[in-house]
Amino acid sequence: MSDFEPQLSSLASEGLRPCDFLDFFGKQYEGSPFIEAAERLFDRGAGDFSFDSAPIVLASEYGAYVSAWVWVEADSDSIDCDAVPQIGSAQCQLNFREQLRAMQEDGLTAQMCIDFFGLRERNVDYVVTARRQYARGRGVIVFDADPMVSESEDGAYVSAWLWVWNREVSAN
Repeated sequence: MSDFEPQLSSLASEGLRPCDFLDFFGKQYEGSPFIEAAERLFDRGAGDFSFDSAPIVLASEYGAYVSAWVWVEADSDSIDCDAVPQIGSAQCQLNFREQLRAMQEDGLTAQMCIDFFGLRERNVDYVVTARRQYARGRGVIVFDADPMVSESEDGAYVSAWLWVWNREVSAN
């Protein structure tokens, strides 16, 4: 893990949720054409894909990965529906912006936060199901080694990265 694990643990015990750091790190990408292209390419209105209000964009020479969430239905045979759900972004109550900004200046990255929260997940069945359900062409939809899971009574959203080629941005 990172040198920030004790600080992130402390903030998590005070109520830091994934929605807090995703919003913090994602703000710098507002207006990115990759976000619009990812929404157009992946969101077909079925609820299978969801985007945070400020997705994270990891750009490269050929395109970019855009952070998103993929939906997995609850399967009563394999998924623990008694697990504690994550608090959604509309319910994030504490503002951790200043603490995150100071930690970012010391080297904290969004990926470190994703890894921290992903390693805390207890229900890996959703992750396994998401990897199977969204297996597409190589690199189109990828998951972190330990993705985050936002559970509900009916299923869960699993954090993912959606690939958008540069040409798909210009196809707008």
